[in-house]
Amino acid sequence: MTTPRVKDLIPIPALEESRRLLVVQAHPDDADIGAGATIAKLAASGVDITLLTVTDGGVGYLDASVPPQEVARMRHREAQEAAHTLGITNPLLWLDFPDGGSLPLFEVRAGITRAIRQTKPDTVMVMDPWLLYEAHSDHRCVGLATAEACLLANFPHFCPQDLEAGIGPHQVNAVAFYGTARPNTFIDVTDTWNTKMAAIMKHESQFPEESREIFTAYLTAKARELAEGRGFELAEAFKVVTHIHLHFNVDTEQY
Repeated sequence: MTTPRVKDLIPIPALEESRRLLVVQAHPDDADIGAGATIAKLAASGVDITLLTVTDGGVGYLDASVPPQEVARMRHREAQEAAHTLGITNPLLWLDFPDGGSLPLFEVRAGITRAIRQTKPDTVMVMDPWLLYEAHSDHRCVGLATAEACLLANFPHFCPQDLEAGIGPHQVNAVAFYGTARPNTFIDVTDTWNTKMAAIMKHESQFPEESREIFTAYLTAKARELAEGRGFELAEAFKVVTHIHLHFNVDTEQY
């Protein structure tokens, strides 16, 4: 009898088999950049997708004459247009915490937990908080808060205010981290790459015309690099794990 390998005991879920997806991002353009082509591909295949943005995006603008409140309104509008481009039809969710690196982890975690319990996704997608050299604490905080929410949202006494409001627990099956340096899942996005780029360009406040060429060239070159040897032209990469991999599991890094 062959002894099973540790990896075989807890297999990695297939991202493309998701039927209901919650995409979490710190800022209104994060998911478009990190996973937009995959989101578009899943949306086209009939996956029910909800997009949750944690901050109002009010800091990410270079013109000091425009107040943060106006920047936030601008970015809300851009996010709606980008989501429509990707094929997301559900209303966008916003926690509207202030942008700029001062997020309260436990409050963010509570907001994400409630969104998980309300939308009941089988898969949650978020930026990898363990990305080496990631300097923006909004990204780290949101990724970590999301991972913890995915781990604990099925426990009824975690964030008990939800139970008191009649919102029951929910078990997430898979967490897909985009913007990761340790991917284990590569999605063929050749057919939806142009859709991703069109969605990114809806965020006009973030990508002035003079910077678009180099930014799009970088993203496309990286997508080609990720696809090398896989039989397709362009790829997006994810670290996909189950909730079991997110707690006291010394093997998760190796998956």
